[in-house]
Amino acid sequence: MSKEVAARVRLEVVPSADLLTQLPLAFDTPGSVSVTCLPHHGPVRTVEASTSLARLGYHTVPHLAARSITSQTELHSLLRQLQDAGVSELFLVAGDRRTPAGPYSWSGQLLGAIKAYSPEFSLGIAGYPEGHPELSQEQLMISLQAKAPLASSLVTQMCFSAQAISRYVRTIRNSDVKLPVWVGVPGPVSIKKLVSMGARLGVGRSLKLARGTGMAGALWRGGDFNYDSAQLIRQVHHELGGDPLFAGVHVYTFNDLARLPGLLDSLPTQQQSSLPQRVAAHPLFPAKI
Repeated sequence: MSKEVAARVRLEVVPSADLLTQLPLAFDTPGSVSVTCLPHHGPVRTVEASTSLARLGYHTVPHLAARSITSQTELHSLLRQLQDAGVSELFLVAGDRRTPAGPYSWSGQLLGAIKAYSPEFSLGIAGYPEGHPELSQEQLMISLQAKAPLASSLVTQMCFSAQAISRYVRTIRNSDVKLPVWVGVPGPVSIKKLVSMGARLGVGRSLKLARGTGMAGALWRGGDFNYDSAQLIRQVHHELGGDPLFAGVHVYTFNDLARLPGLLDSLPTQQQSSLPQRVAAHPLFPAKI
């Protein structure tokens, strides 16, 4: 994988027990790695994995879920640990807890609290190319416009349509949101694992949105095939390759790391934008904001 390609890809991983041994086999330092915050793990495990990866030499971007943080004291402790390890970028979400564990109920509150603690952190926020099952488009846009002035980047929720992503980038630009956009795409995992891991990540409620798609139809019938991530990524580059807001692709790996080298070696450079073919949208896994 060339340095140009490496600079335009970010892997999202789960803080599993074998992550520190498996990731270096598939992805070299100083690549960019985003570490999830699972509801049943809480932020401590995310921060532990993130600091370890940072010390290995990765550019590490831990997720912090607002509803999982119990107090301002805990937040400041987590931030100090990350600073000590050289972590300078975070990704903020509300999280999937129904009841907040502490004073932060949505990512906007957490955004302000972290900026008040240290304005040096770069903070990413979530975007939703195909909407959210519990929020209207108007609510999503109001939330995005409220958070954007303090944010440094935007990561889109997993989407299976390059055209939907392109429309979303145009929409936020027309709303005067000029954040760099990391486009969220699934990694090369089996469809069964994609769905089962999605449920474990606390977003199983949205699976009903996929029941009408051909992909999901095969799944419900017991099919087990792999998603062609490389084709989608080439289509994203075709749609957004010259767009100044396009930062790169954010690959949701679900820790299926053994399949990654083939995908990473096939990624297009900034100049490559072939494959004019179109694919249908398959909305899966919208998360809390």
